[in-house]
Amino acid sequence: MKEAIKRALRGQGVENFSAKDVNEQAILAIYEKLGLDPKTATARSIYYRKNEVFEIISELIDEVLPKDVQNILGAFAEVKDFPRNAEVQFEIKGYGKKRARLTIQKGARGGIYRAARLDNKFMGVDVQTWTVGLYVSLEDILLGTITLGELYQNILVGFEQKIYEETVAALRTAKTLAPASHVFSGGGLDTDDLDEAIRIAGAYGDNVVIVGFRSFLSKITNVVDLPTVNTPNLPAGDLDDIRNTGVVRVYKGVPVLELPNFIHSDGAVAVWTFKESDLFVLPGASKPIKIAMKGDMHVEDAKQPSGSEQWNAHKLMGIGLLLADNVCVITDATAFAGDDGKY
Repeated sequence: MKEAIKRALRGQGVENFSAKDVNEQAILAIYEKLGLDPKTATARSIYYRKNEVFEIISELIDEVLPKDVQNILGAFAEVKDFPRNAEVQFEIKGYGKKRARLTIQKGARGGIYRAARLDNKFMGVDVQTWTVGLYVSLEDILLGTITLGELYQNILVGFEQKIYEETVAALRTAKTLAPASHVFSGGGLDTDDLDEAIRIAGAYGDNVVIVGFRSFLSKITNVVDLPTVNTPNLPAGDLDDIRNTGVVRVYKGVPVLELPNFIHSDGAVAVWTFKESDLFVLPGASKPIKIAMKGDMHVEDAKQPSGSEQWNAHKLMGIGLLLADNVCVITDATAFAGDDGKY
């Protein structure tokens, strides 16, 4: 049953079976676990067993969530899942006197990000309860109205958005503390600044990555200066990247990673979550972003005044940024006027 549910959560098919078949198999396994007949089970009998089902589902989400977050952010982040009674700390490899020892992490009570000195080779990360709300009923799942894969994607995307929010907040805090030589500002993108930022970040570790939002990343190109006129003077790979994804994926050998932005509405005005005027250059091999997950996920029924059913998924999580000195930031000063992001 557990293997069937894990495959269904990821929307994966198996040999000779589609993702839909796997979801149906998982649902039948849940019915069998509950001792219910899918043909005769009533809404009432399902409702009384909902806590058991969501306990099983949350247990399996706990197994796949850290791996999927690592797949999404693994180019520059280290993701670890800790037992509930364990101390949340990351071992810092290559620690020595010549290494920068400044860390950025959130206050213990969930306040603003702050700087702290790293006194040993372990970096602690404060965790808080993060919550993702889901408007879904168990009956929807068992009837196939919502698949287990759709349920999990809602949870994954919810935590992914929160992780990005905290990551950008930590990076922007590092910008205020980084040496002046690590911060560049100008109108638009100056590739000389980008080349220098790559050089500096590379001194702190291998596999440098460029991280930013599409509006800024779209200004990056591998323009080739040729002695004779050649149109276009861009590599064919760049043209394919721009056509297929909107931005180049590699700049002078350095991977370019796009951060997603999210739009919110208060019922009157729609605003973006992030300001997009900063470009971050990081040594990817050192995994400067530390993402901690702790304990078991808890899914509970949150009663709504309207009578609708909302399930809240709770998980202890936290973000830390190692070595603020290795972060280089390039700011497009001309973007501030029209940059209406919240953070």
